Amino acid sequence: MLFSEEYNIPVTELDTWFDPILERDVKLFIDPFLVYQTENPYFKSSYNKITNFFNIAFERAAEAEETSSDLRYKSLLRMTLFPEVKEICLGYASNNTAGAGAGPGFSKAIVGAIYDTIRLGLTDLKHFERIGLFNEGFGPDRISDITANLIKEDLVTYTQKICTDLKIKMQEVLLTNYKYDYTYGRWQDKNVILPYNSYYKRGVLLVPKEFLGRLPSINTDDFFDYCWDNNSEEIREQFSISLKSEVDKAKIIQIAREKQEWVRDYESFLENMRPLGYDLVTDPRGVYNWYKSTKEFAKKFPTVISATDNQSFNKAIKVIVDQFTHFIENNSGYKLLWDTNYKRPKTEEATQLLFTGITKHYCQANNIDISREVNLGRGPVDFKFSKGYSSRALLEVKLARNTKYLHGLEKQLIKYLEVEEITLGYFMIVCHNEDEMKKAQELEQVVADLQSKHSLELSLVIIDATPSKPSASNIL
Repeated sequence: MLFSEEYNIPVTELDTWFDPILERDVKLFIDPFLVYQTENPYFKSSYNKITNFFNIAFERAAEAEETSSDLRYKSLLRMTLFPEVKEICLGYASNNTAGAGAGPGFSKAIVGAIYDTIRLGLTDLKHFERIGLFNEGFGPDRISDITANLIKEDLVTYTQKICTDLKIKMQEVLLTNYKYDYTYGRWQDKNVILPYNSYYKRGVLLVPKEFLGRLPSINTDDFFDYCWDNNSEEIREQFSISLKSEVDKAKIIQIAREKQEWVRDYESFLENMRPLGYDLVTDPRGVYNWYKSTKEFAKKFPTVISATDNQSFNKAIKVIVDQFTHFIENNSGYKLLWDTNYKRPKTEEATQLLFTGITKHYCQANNIDISREVNLGRGPVDFKFSKGYSSRALLEVKLARNTKYLHGLEKQLIKYLEVEEITLGYFMIVCHNEDEMKKAQELEQVVADLQSKHSLELSLVIIDATPSKPSASNIL
């Protein structure tokens, strides 16, 4: 459920705040560079808080020995402990709003990166995410966790203002890592007034749309693109790279370490360019709009399903699969599996999220408790449906353009059907052009042979996501 649905408030594209999905993290992240360039008055001092924090962390690292026997080092580890900010409902978590977070292990990585950066001759960072150019392990989720913790106080004020204006009910909740106390050298928790996420019994922090990105603006891939565009001859000569496609992340990190002036030039380039946040309207990665589109479809085409016994359970799964096929092929759902110009298909994850939406909305419409009876698991296979032990099914989704789609059928789906002692399985393959449709149809005999060999109820589902389909009004 969207935050706006929970509180029954209208939302338009003109609203500046992101409307989160309360029961599932959206795979977007707070980009500190977008915080740096904001003109939002509620965050006018946010970036100074971030830089001040890291400047002090660098000062403390310079004074302490990099050893666990030094109390100052231990204090630095505690200082850089950034748990996941679950209240923003953003990140990599697959099925809910509780991802990995930045725990003690990552605190060591942050401190190690600070010492490493000092050894490189840098004693402070204007943009702290630069450490991700010099070290492995600083992905968008970690950068976002750090940023969200350091601007949490401002997020609270921003959220309270929006909720007050919209007359949204708020209540007292405990917020961990509310603010870092430099005097006592510890993070302070605080009880604050926030809107409530009834799914996970905690508060909600609203985030400006302009802060959201798929990756940090400062990242290794874009840094190397900038270097290649401006220093390709030097890269070829000094780093023995003849083709751009040859480079890996380790080599990019080496370039950043040895060519710090290029890093500074890259940052200056970004500051002048003023990058934009993620486009939530077109949703190029398919990480957000799946929820609304599948809900609207389920409401427009209601279907009665139940899961009271094995027979009705199996029928319910088939109905959900059929409705998903109908949604993609006959009701413009295929558009959500392409970029805006139909030149590039979206990732497998876009299909998985749309299928998740269809399943959730039909189950909810029929009062089926999906948290208990239909478990959407993101494990060895994409989806696991279950009602007790006797009624279970697995479904695997693959794009036909994925060269390893047969592996998904033979090594993933079949293997885990056998391991879990489940007999009902679906292999869904999504096709974006006619050649892929022909290739997928060749799987029918493969599936039939596997079904016979392993004594399974195995179904092949071919999804036609090719563009230029007739409109739904001509079909229905």
